[in-house]
Amino acid sequence: MSIGHSAKSHKRIRKDQILNIDDYHHPKEKIKQLEKFKQYLKGEILEVFAGQGNLSKFYQRFGNVTAITKELGNSFDYIYVLRGEKQRFDVIDIDSYGYPNRFFPVVFEMMRPECLLVFTFPILGVNCFNGITEQHFYNFYRCKPSIGDVVGRITDWALREWILTSLVDVQKIKRIYRFIFRCRRIKSTEMCNVRNR
Repeated sequence: MSIGHSAKSHKRIRKDQILNIDDYHHPKEKIKQLEKFKQYLKGEILEVFAGQGNLSKFYQRFGNVTAITKELGNSFDYIYVLRGEKQRFDVIDIDSYGYPNRFFPVVFEMMRPECLLVFTFPILGVNCFNGITEQHFYNFYRCKPSIGDVVGRITDWALREWILTSLVDVQKIKRIYRFIFRCRRIKSTEMCNVRNR
């Protein structure tokens, strides 16, 4: 059976990532953005959809990296394996171009008391792989999601786990947005401003 064009292209891109000559996934721009937040890059780092290229090597300078690669299986499924093992992380980077919201709210259960959340979000109308992806976002957000819509959803999901989020950076990199949130777990009594007797 012959290999299709997109499969060949994907294999070439993955090879380029490993050889650090990839520019399709914008590693230089992502690293430049993360450089501003080096003080928060420490401890246990989860890299979802890890390509094992420049971004992976960058994270390895700062902590112990758990990289979900194709060898471990489907990232959408493997995230639940890590949650089942009760693993907790100081940094979580979800570099999914198509469906980042499939990792929410589960990632909030996997955060240490203070965590940096980084994720890639496609710019609709520019980076839709197909009509299914685009319709998924319209159904999920009930609109073409703006930066404010994404921040609102993240805030709502985090509050379920008693986590306050603070958007510290969002950058448009060609066909994607890269969001960075600082997340801090607080006591429910503090969040609700009540005292237990």
